[in-house]
Amino acid sequence: MRKIFLIIFTLISLNGFAQKGNSKLIAEYEDTLKVTAYKIMNAETEAEKYLANTAFITNLTDVLQYDKSFNFPFDSLPTIARILSPDNTFRIFNWLLKRDNGSYEYYAIVHYHNKKRKRYEIISLVDNSSNIRNSEQEDLDAKNWYGGLYYQIAYIKKEGSKYYTLLAWDGNDSYSTKKIIDVMYFSGKNKIKFGLPIFKKNKKESQKRIIIEYDAKTSVSVKYQQKEQRIVFNHLVPPKKDLEGLEEYYIPEGTFNAYQYKKGKWWLQQDIDTRNQQKVNRIKKPKRGLVPR
Repeated sequence: MRKIFLIIFTLISLNGFAQKGNSKLIAEYEDTLKVTAYKIMNAETEAEKYLANTAFITNLTDVLQYDKSFNFPFDSLPTIARILSPDNTFRIFNWLLKRDNGSYEYYAIVHYHNKKRKRYEIISLVDNSSNIRNSEQEDLDAKNWYGGLYYQIAYIKKEGSKYYTLLAWDGNDSYSTKKIIDVMYFSGKNKIKFGLPIFKKNKKESQKRIIIEYDAKTSVSVKYQQKEQRIVFNHLVPPKKDLEGLEEYYIPEGTFNAYQYKKGKWWLQQDIDTRNQQKVNRIKKPKRGLVPR
């Protein structure tokens, strides 16, 4: 009996030491990640940024294999976005690399719990936004991702498959900035999909994602309001009539629109009152050129 107790005590002790060892090792990885993350943003040459980026991805991929890494904050990495899903099933490490020509490349690693395998796994997202032509209607995946920096995840619990609506920022170029509203879900073995035709302008028109483009010199808000289950954003217009349709010149007009969640769809609503959380008016078919597509 004493031998059994001794074995159990030894196993518990070894497990405790292993967990402590993991935490210490993760912290050591974080120190290395902090250095390379800084270089991605601040290195003098583009080549140095890419070298640092490769090293960062290698180290981050390695450290996320360890126990406790999912709950480790990595809060000494200010240039790396870390966003957790509302249901705590995954989180996204997300960052950008600014090229010498002023354009951006985006990188992301999804760290999630695989229930079938009973372990945490990772999926890397590959930014291919410059080659995606019909961006608001394409079915995308991890290897063909419309890149951006995620800052909010909307998840409304319902029966069946889990779908997450993600909000992202895209610096685009020196002329315009974009906000992206996309849907992400897990499909099959270790696969991620993006885009679903659940964004409705009216009963006939739908889109798989929303891309709001506007003048880089202005500021546009796109936020999910959990209580109201809606995504609120500035109504944008061209500053001059002859610029209608050229969304890189669009600016906020002073009113707000929203995508309201209802029965698995996001329905467009125009001219909402954000002060008292009540909808002022609904337009069945928005005027062409005045609503971001």
